[in-house]
Amino acid sequence: MQTLLRCLTEEKKPLIASNCDEASTRTLSRSHKLFCPNCEGVVRYNKGNVKNPYFSHVNLECEYIGSEPETPSHIQGKQLLYDWLKSKFPTAYIEYEVHIPETGQIVDVYVKHRDGEFADRTWAFEFQHSLISTSAWEERHNLYESADIQDFWFFDKRKFMKFSAARDNTDARKRSDLEKTVFRTTGLVYFLDLDTSELTIDFNFIESPETKIIRGIRRTQTFTYHSPMEHSVTMSAIKTRKNKKYGYVVLISESLEEKMKNRLNHIYYMLERKEQEQKSALYRERLREKGIFSRTTYGVEFAECFKLILKDHNGSLTYKDPYEDEEDAGYDKELAELKEDIINLEVIEFFDKYKILIDTSIRNIADYSQLKENEILNLKILTYFAYPSDFKRVGFLKEQGSLSLKDYLTSKYKKKIEMAQYVYENHKDVLDWLITRSNDWINERLRHSKLSLRMYNQKPTPTDYAIMFKELNGIEEVEVVIQQIKDQIINYKFELDDIDFDD
Repeated sequence: MQTLLRCLTEEKKPLIASNCDEASTRTLSRSHKLFCPNCEGVVRYNKGNVKNPYFSHVNLECEYIGSEPETPSHIQGKQLLYDWLKSKFPTAYIEYEVHIPETGQIVDVYVKHRDGEFADRTWAFEFQHSLISTSAWEERHNLYESADIQDFWFFDKRKFMKFSAARDNTDARKRSDLEKTVFRTTGLVYFLDLDTSELTIDFNFIESPETKIIRGIRRTQTFTYHSPMEHSVTMSAIKTRKNKKYGYVVLISESLEEKMKNRLNHIYYMLERKEQEQKSALYRERLREKGIFSRTTYGVEFAECFKLILKDHNGSLTYKDPYEDEEDAGYDKELAELKEDIINLEVIEFFDKYKILIDTSIRNIADYSQLKENEILNLKILTYFAYPSDFKRVGFLKEQGSLSLKDYLTSKYKKKIEMAQYVYENHKDVLDWLITRSNDWINERLRHSKLSLRMYNQKPTPTDYAIMFKELNGIEEVEVVIQQIKDQIINYKFELDDIDFDD
């Protein structure tokens, strides 16, 4: 039989079993005017000499998730949590056994903050006395999370906290799969002692292997201990700690706060990782939506180019948090912002913003091929300032804007182009001489003369050699280098010491 600590009258007035007027409540009960706040079924008022007062269904039991037969211990645990919350948050709306319409659950103690540090936050406090499977706990936890409700689970210490029966290791803990799952998922596990009103907070475990000789055989067994061993405090000493970024709340005490520091940091990183996973899942969903739209609306070439632009330096299409360290060698701020827009913008809005960028990328590939084949100096030199990989970088494309590739590169690298043109127009004789010699020999002489020039094209033209001068810092430096080439390469005379002889 499911017992309730709260019911409603015909006027929707809540009655609490522990503090309602017995005579008037019995009258309402006999008249069938008390109702379950969840399923709205008729309930009766019960009060005897042994049990604390409670309400129970007359005909059917609630079928909401979390409703279950209650024991005196369960009622006592809920009462303890209710009283503690009432004293801790006097301005919040706090109620027993509230039905959550979005999930179909019944909360042992429901908390809705109206003001202060936790304004508009909703909590569910659950006291678990009966055994519950790991899968059932996960289902209920995930349902609360889906409704943006933070759930706090308090396990009956007498029933759930188990210790080793091994001799000399009676302080070692026996942790169930349920405890491990709650610990891994929420970061902490709370055990409530109904006899002492103490809360035990699990936050750190160590493993200690012990080896013994049994019947001449060496056997090693690993025992798990909580460190520190003493980690229980009275409920009156418990306080809340909220993470500012995520609003996630944990229960701590002054006596344990310093010891819990590492675990609290772990919980923060756990929240970050969870947020990243959720963002990545949403990103994949929105990317698929936009990918289908791009292919059906703009064609295969457009869709493939869009896909290439989205790849990061590792060739991955995955979402990367734009708030991560920008000093990362592979970090691309512009690409990160585009991926944020994939998540946040609707399909039409997104392509209104980025279609021109993708079209520019497609056009650049064709334009680059034409520039590469051109021997006109001021056109061919442009291919030395950009590479096909640049045409997939969001930053490059945004900076290019509506300009053609030729106009964009010509404007951006005007001084470097002028440097190469100066060499071509004023020292064509030197360039013509250089192409008459072996490229490897020229590079070797340039290396010996410590010039900051090197030709990588195996069959260079005068244009290629002119382009080598693009990085020099002005006409004076160009003239110095040209003279060095004349002295140390063109007019160089071999000396005997320059020739290496084999032994």
